[in-house]
Amino acid sequence: MSEAELRAKWLDFAKRLYPIGMGIFGGTSVTVTQQGTADIRMVGLMLLARTLSNLKAAIALTEGGFIVEAKVIARCCFENSYWVGAFVKEGDKFRTSMVQHEMRHKRMRAQTIFSTTGGFKGEIGDNLRQWMRDHKQYEDSPTLDPKAVCERAGNKSYMFYQHLSWDAHPSIETLNRYYEPPDADGAPGIDVHPVVRSAEVIEMLNLLCLAVIGVFFGVGDLLGQENTPTGTMAAEYTTLTEHTGRVPAV
Repeated sequence: MSEAELRAKWLDFAKRLYPIGMGIFGGTSVTVTQQGTADIRMVGLMLLARTLSNLKAAIALTEGGFIVEAKVIARCCFENSYWVGAFVKEGDKFRTSMVQHEMRHKRMRAQTIFSTTGGFKGEIGDNLRQWMRDHKQYEDSPTLDPKAVCERAGNKSYMFYQHLSWDAHPSIETLNRYYEPPDADGAPGIDVHPVVRSAEVIEMLNLLCLAVIGVFFGVGDLLGQENTPTGTMAAEYTTLTEHTGRVPAV
């Protein structure tokens, strides 16, 4: 099998994950509790929805030749998997951490408004100041970052998240993707749409699918589902990954 054929197989596999994820929504009857959208099962379903949206976006970007942008979206899927995993492991304790993180950042955004613009005037400004006073207890709340959440979830894939993160920032190495060597007259070129190697696409799709499958398993656990379809796809993922390792890079 050529590298181009393997790339097509990974793309097909990624596309077939979408209906598997959609099936999770109908696999368990979830009713609204007193916790409303704060119920960890509801949060899990929202994380699943976000993951499926990320999956479709990454596939579309890949097919359009935008590998850097696809990697950034794939990175989001790893974050989703960490958050789901933390819910599975810690339950309501992690939900409390999410609330604390959210409230602290809302206060920080409000403080930024006042420090950079002088804040809103009149009733709007007064109400915002009162809201900040009412929620002062969140001023020093701990915040969540992907590495910390990954550790809380007991996940071992942070190295893959880091790898995908490399292209998310304008480093010298990542910018070199758009540089072309000088021509005969010594003038360098800039390629705004550089050719993407199949090996890079295969690697990104492999990592993307790993994260998505992790979300499927985690949400299934939160909902108490047997999740057999995900298990079947996970087995296929393992086989495809093992085969990928035997294909020489071009």
